[in-house]
Amino acid sequence: MSSSPPTTTQRGTPWWVVLGIFVVLPVTLSFVLSRQAAAQLIRRKAVASSHNWAIENKNEGQRVWILHGFHRDVEFEAVHLLREGGGTAWRLRMPLGRQVPSWVLVTSPGVDWPAPMYGTISTLTTRDELPPLLPDAPGGLLVRAAPQVATEVLLPAVVTLLSNAKLPGAWTVSFVDDAVVMDGSGDLPEGEALLPWLELSASLVRVFSPDAG
Repeated sequence: MSSSPPTTTQRGTPWWVVLGIFVVLPVTLSFVLSRQAAAQLIRRKAVASSHNWAIENKNEGQRVWILHGFHRDVEFEAVHLLREGGGTAWRLRMPLGRQVPSWVLVTSPGVDWPAPMYGTISTLTTRDELPPLLPDAPGGLLVRAAPQVATEVLLPAVVTLLSNAKLPGAWTVSFVDDAVVMDGSGDLPEGEALLPWLELSASLVRVFSPDAG
C-alpha cells in the first residue's frame, strides 16, 4: 500500500511584515526626510540672515528655494533649480538699469548648454535658440550675440571683468532684457560662497549704472 506524499501548507506573509513594509517604513522615511528638510531650511535661513538676506522656500515647479537680498546696494534674486532629467542648477539676477536690445551670452570654458537651459528668473520661460556665435570676441571670451549688440554691451570694463573672473565650475553671464543673469551648475552657493558671484554681477551692473542702488 503506497503512502501519499505529505501535503504542504502555504503560509501567507506575516501581518507584521506587511505592516512594516507598507506602513511603518514609509512613515519613518517620510518623518526622517521632513526633519532633514526642516533642519536644512533652518540652516539656510541662519546663513542668509547673517548676510541680511532672506529666503523664500518656493518648492514649486523647477524652483526649490529663492534667495533675496542686496550686495553693494544692488538688489539681487538667486534661485535654486531642479533640472529636467536630473541634477540641479542655479540662477542669479541683478537689474541692469538699462534695456538690452537682444540676448548677449558669455560662457566660461567648456560650457555647451542648449538654449532651454536658460530662462528668465521669475517666469522660468525657457529660450528656444541661442544667439549666434560671435567671431573674434574681445578678451578671448566665448560670446554669443548679434555683433551690433555685442559692441554696445561688451564695453572694455565689462570685458576686463569677465576675462579676469576666476570662478569655480561651469557658469555663464547673460545680458538680457533689463538684467545681468548668471547661470551655474550644481547647487546654489550659500553665504560666503555666493559672494564672488555677487561681486562680479554687481561690478557689471555698476559699469552701466554707476549709481545703482
